[in-house]
Amino acid sequence: MEDFLLRNWYIACASGELGQKPIGRTVLGIPLAIFRGIDGKPCALLDKCPHRNVPLSQGWVKNNYLICKYHGWCFDEQGVCREVPGLCDRNEDRRRNAVAYPVIEQDGFIWVYCQADELPKSQPYEFPYLRQKGFSTFSRQMECETTLENAAENFLDATHTHFVHSGLIRTDNQRKEITVKITRSENMVEAVYLNEETISGLIYKLLAPGCNKVISIGRFILPSIAQLEYRTDSDRNRLFISLFLTPVKEKLTRAYSIVTFRSWLPNWFLKVIAQPLFEQAARQDKAILQLQTWNINQFQGEDFVLTEIDVLKPHILYLLKQGENQNQSPFFEKTIKMKV
Repeated sequence: MEDFLLRNWYIACASGELGQKPIGRTVLGIPLAIFRGIDGKPCALLDKCPHRNVPLSQGWVKNNYLICKYHGWCFDEQGVCREVPGLCDRNEDRRRNAVAYPVIEQDGFIWVYCQADELPKSQPYEFPYLRQKGFSTFSRQMECETTLENAAENFLDATHTHFVHSGLIRTDNQRKEITVKITRSENMVEAVYLNEETISGLIYKLLAPGCNKVISIGRFILPSIAQLEYRTDSDRNRLFISLFLTPVKEKLTRAYSIVTFRSWLPNWFLKVIAQPLFEQAARQDKAILQLQTWNINQFQGEDFVLTEIDVLKPHILYLLKQGENQNQSPFFEKTIKMKV
């Protein structure tokens, strides 16, 4: 699992966070110094100067080089040490080089591939409809004391919305029986919630007024994307919420939420209404996840009891455990009944 996770792209920061100064970020336990080099292209080095191990993220950028603040060693975008101030011997010595990681800037984010000096065989995830005409997008990020799998399961779990987000997403006293179709492939699991017709919470009433039918879909996509899609009887109303989860270290996850939508209402107006509601829901999720982690630590480990309506949790764990090397057919399909 760890080897598979390392061979993937993760969001290290938003593009707007990376200016003229380097910044430090940790991805999968790897401390990184991220900076802009030639033509403003982002670069990522292991956040440790090979000379005296001072964090390179505490230095500065000059002439496209990252400068260590301790003795001024200069590193290029590949981590090659280009200058040691005061050293007369100009012979190359690989021991002086910093460790470099592949980086791509895409969709307003800086993505890092977590295998140093390896040519990636894939590209970063492309968020749905982000570049399509007629759709608008807003995003936010949040750091939470939880694991990747618990964060993903929380985001995709329909049964906590009646309590953690009571009135905002669903209401407990307005449950109805629905059908859920669960399908798993080699890199994704999807749950399609049928026959719900309308969702009882405030968000739905504000974002899709006049729509008499809704189909909600929850997906987990390897390595760490949790996604909610809402389809209505009006093709004009579409909503995608993608949560990209970057594991910082054990039980610490940074979540980047990308909300993409279109509506018969003016998109700018919908954005003004929607952002505070989504931020409120995110704060509620963070509070319950951190409470869960606190208690897991208190009892020295997870001891979960699952039922049939814990729709996606076992499949998220299965996919993360198996990665892309399936020893058996990953295909799974099942239909269940539940009340939401």
